[in-house]
Amino acid sequence: MVGKEDSPYIEEKNTDRHPVEVRMPGTGHTPENNDMSFKKLVNAAVLIVLLALIFIALFSFFFNMQEAIIALFHPKYQALMQALFSLLVLIIGICMVKFLFPNKR
Repeated sequence: MVGKEDSPYIEEKNTDRHPVEVRMPGTGHTPENNDMSFKKLVNAAVLIVLLALIFIALFSFFFNMQEAIIALFHPKYQALMQALFSLLVLIIGICMVKFLFPNKR
């Protein structure tokens, strides 16, 4: 080897030609790493769009359910049923947050 004996990634094929550098896959800025970062960005963008759609659907469901309670129940019980439904949504939301973000001790 010519001048770089300590580098494990350079090997000479012929003595009259320049040394050929052999790189390990997954190191440096190779196209493979750029593809992975692009895939991560696309996955993050898809996740953000899906979360936005879920929140829109949740708000729509909540307000439509409030209207259904008004239509289905006697006016005397509408406030009670709306409060119970809101409490149920709040409990489910808290449980989902605890499930998604577990307490790390």
